[in-house]
Amino acid sequence: MQTSNPPTNPVFVALSGGVDSAVAAHLLKPQFSNLTGISHRHWPESRCCSTECVDRCAKQCLELDIPYFAVDCVVEFTKIIIDNFVSNYERGLTPNPCVLCNENIRFDWMIRKHFQKQNLPVPKDYKLATGHYARVEERAGRFYLLRGRDKTKDQSYMLHRLSQEELSHTLFPLGNFFKSEVREMALKFNLKSAKIGDSQDLCFVQDTYQNFIRQYSEKFYAPGNFVDQSGNILGQHKGLVFYTRGQRNGLGLSGGPWYVLKLNCQENTVVLSSRDALLEKRFRADRLRWIYPEIPDGLECRVQTRYHTQETNCRIFHEGKDQIVVELATPSSEVSPGQSSVFYANDEVIGGGIITGFA
Repeated sequence: MQTSNPPTNPVFVALSGGVDSAVAAHLLKPQFSNLTGISHRHWPESRCCSTECVDRCAKQCLELDIPYFAVDCVVEFTKIIIDNFVSNYERGLTPNPCVLCNENIRFDWMIRKHFQKQNLPVPKDYKLATGHYARVEERAGRFYLLRGRDKTKDQSYMLHRLSQEELSHTLFPLGNFFKSEVREMALKFNLKSAKIGDSQDLCFVQDTYQNFIRQYSEKFYAPGNFVDQSGNILGQHKGLVFYTRGQRNGLGLSGGPWYVLKLNCQENTVVLSSRDALLEKRFRADRLRWIYPEIPDGLECRVQTRYHTQETNCRIFHEGKDQIVVELATPSSEVSPGQSSVFYANDEVIGGGIITGFA
């Protein structure tokens, strides 16, 4: 049987030990004669690169009769993802480490370090397939990112920072499938991962992000006051890093319901409010990454400000070279500094940026 890919063009499938990446590998095997399984070790206790997960990936590749490599990216992951995660909380922001991991580790360092270890340059024609629910299309020499067909599992939000270079190397075998279809294929392929549940939380956090920060930083985070919008003291918080905008649970206060409105790092106070006070209509974003070649001032599109939240209509206004102001058609309580704002035209990702504050 003739394959669609010559041996000179290496094709990797990123494996996590879960059902999605395993099914992706099985779908690719008949198409590519030189398929290779690859994973990145990035945190000792991570749910997707533990010894158990790596062993499962190795067994999957053994059954498929393809090579397998586990690449050590712990140093890069610590510097780029973990340190950023902790420092963002220390500055009163709500970080999005999965977005940064895709941009910097999975689609970049993992491949680079694989070839570095073999003292080889990264080939220009390699492909990297993942089990993400998204699609990529090439049109007139430019690569476009689209939502996955299964809108309930779509992961384009987490992939919006991939560069044109990274998108040009990317394959998403599951982009046109529903999760239910993937589960059926997993049973058909007799995969042991067929009944493993989907991971919903940060892969490197074992219980709560608060405990993770305590253990990782070993710093003392001073307690301070909960205050209302008028400055009246409502109680005492345990340290700014343990709270995030919009949080309701774990405050330990009566007389609410109370929501975290903002974190004042200078005064070490957590400002609480009703839910209505969280509604915002304008926000700023920077560290922009555009997939569309041109973004006219005043562009009307839709924006998603958190993973798995509803899009809303908006307009984009440029404010300097690398900053925009986003005007929402409807006020939203789902806007938090530190999170990603991702813009869409129908199913296509226009681009996105990191929310810095409110305008």
